[in-house]
Amino acid sequence: LISAFRAGKQRMRAMMVLGALYAMGFLVLMGISALIDGGQFAKLYLVGGKITQEMVTQNDFQLAMWVTMLLYIPLSLLFWHAPALVHWHGVPPVKSLFFSLMACYKNWAALAIYGLLWAGIFMGAVVLLTLVAVLLGNPNIAVVALFPVALLVMAMFFTSIYFTFRDSFTDSLPPSTPTPDVPAAFPGDPT
Repeated sequence: LISAFRAGKQRMRAMMVLGALYAMGFLVLMGISALIDGGQFAKLYLVGGKITQEMVTQNDFQLAMWVTMLLYIPLSLLFWHAPALVHWHGVPPVKSLFFSLMACYKNWAALAIYGLLWAGIFMGAVVLLTLVAVLLGNPNIAVVALFPVALLVMAMFFTSIYFTFRDSFTDSLPPSTPTPDVPAAFPGDPT
């Protein structure tokens, strides 16, 4: 995060614009959910509060939650690669949103498997913690360990996003041009 702000005023401004666009998109998304249930889900998500069984079983609350989740998918895809494109490649913010969306569209199957695997890893960690707590006869172990384990899994997930970026965007060198780091085996050899 700090390196993004040290990259110069132009890149810093572009990253700030990208952040503002994301915030506006997320607020619009929360506004749509507030139209559905009177703002209960948005208030709980943004401010916090106590979750009651009565609140969760209301049809409007559930609909607001599902609409928010469904609308968050395109917002997430718009911004999936955008910060990296702005920071590392100097792409303007609006163009980076387009390129990010197109990269996600072209790689939808790989990203779907990626998402399913990470959901499985997270659920597997929760099941493992619960199993350990049951075997030890102390359910508080799962409650105490869940937060650090969730932080660890989320750190691994966010680190893996770099590889989705790297594998979605290639260098602009044509295939017949040897890279500067690797000398050709013999003159005229493209490898």
